[in-house]
Amino acid sequence: MQAAIIPQYEFMCAAVDDAIHAKYLAAELDDILQIELGRVDEIEEETEGWLFWMNRNGVRFEGKFNQGEGGQVSLAQFKLAVETYLRFLQDPERKPIEVAFPD
Repeated sequence: MQAAIIPQYEFMCAAVDDAIHAKYLAAELDDILQIELGRVDEIEEETEGWLFWMNRNGVRFEGKFNQGEGGQVSLAQFKLAVETYLRFLQDPERKPIEVAFPD
């Protein structure tokens, strides 16, 4: 079964997929928590192919190799995507995970 990517989430999915290591994604969740707790206002992150900026108002993305920029999503949507992908990576059977995204 092939998942269809909703255009609104295309950049986010590409950036999360680029951060393929579970260790990196776990650190990403810690950064999200720091923003949620108000300890930092904004965090800039970088993967092999993407730059992205996270703050309470959302997350925006910029491709490092002309993939485009924009694709803003809420911080809650990004957190859910990171948590879900981390669960997938930690599952030795790599079973599909269905998740309803918040608006």
